[in-house]
Amino acid sequence: MTKAQLTWLESAYGQSFLCTERLYIEKELRRIIGPRVLQVGNLIEPQQLASLDFPQLVTMRAEQDLSGRSKALDNSSTVIADAAFLPFETESFSSVILPHVLEDHSLPHQVLRETYRVLRPEGYLLMTCFNPFSLLGAQKHLRPKACYRGQYFSVKRVRDWLQLLGFEVIGSAMYQYAPLCASERLRQWMNFYNAVGDRWLPLSGGAYMISARKRVDGFTLVGSKRTSHRRKQRQKLAVSASAVKKDG
Repeated sequence: MTKAQLTWLESAYGQSFLCTERLYIEKELRRIIGPRVLQVGNLIEPQQLASLDFPQLVTMRAEQDLSGRSKALDNSSTVIADAAFLPFETESFSSVILPHVLEDHSLPHQVLRETYRVLRPEGYLLMTCFNPFSLLGAQKHLRPKACYRGQYFSVKRVRDWLQLLGFEVIGSAMYQYAPLCASERLRQWMNFYNAVGDRWLPLSGGAYMISARKRVDGFTLVGSKRTSHRRKQRQKLAVSASAVKKDG
C-alpha cells in the first residue's frame, strides 16, 4: 500500500467506503473455508477476521505495514512478498482473500494465476475490486483524492480471467452506488443512491465482491482401457476359436 493509498484509507472518503463495504464482507467471510487462510493486503480489519477463529491466518503484504492494521490476531503471521510471485507451496491454502489487490498490481492476471496455484482443490476465493463503469469510477477522474488510486477493472473482465484460470464463480455483489463524499450531510443525502442502486442501477456499483471456487476437473481412462483390453481379448478368443474349427 502506497502512502497516497494509506492517506485515502484514513480520510473521510476511505472510512465512508470501508463502512459500506464492511456490511457486505462480514457476511461473505463466514463462508471462508479453514484451516489455513491467506489474506493479501490489509484492507480488512482484524476484528472482522478475529471472530472467525481460523486455526492459521497468513497476512501477506508487498511492503512493511505503515497503518498498524492486521496486527491483533494471535493466530496470524505476516509475510512480506509480491502477490504475483507467492512464496508458498502449491495447494497449501484452503482459502485466499484478495481485498482490492488487483488495483495495486501491474500484473493482475498473474496475481490470480498465483492465487489459483496456492489454493487447494475446491478452495475458496473472496475478492473485492473497484468498478470503472460507475459514479465512483467517474469520480476517480474528476476528483482523484476522493477515490482509491490504482487501475480499476470491470466485473466482466475479472470474471473472464477467473473462468479462464479454472475458477467457478459462485457469487457476486455490487455496492457503493453513490460517489464518495467527505461531508456527513452530503453523504447522508447520497445514501439514497446506495439504497436504490441494486434496483435502478444494476452493474453500476462503485465496487464489487466476487466469490469463487477452484475447480479441478479430473478424469480417468481406466474404465475405457479395461473395456478396450477386454474387447481385444474377446477378439483373440474368437480368432482362436475360428482357427480350431478350420483345423477340425
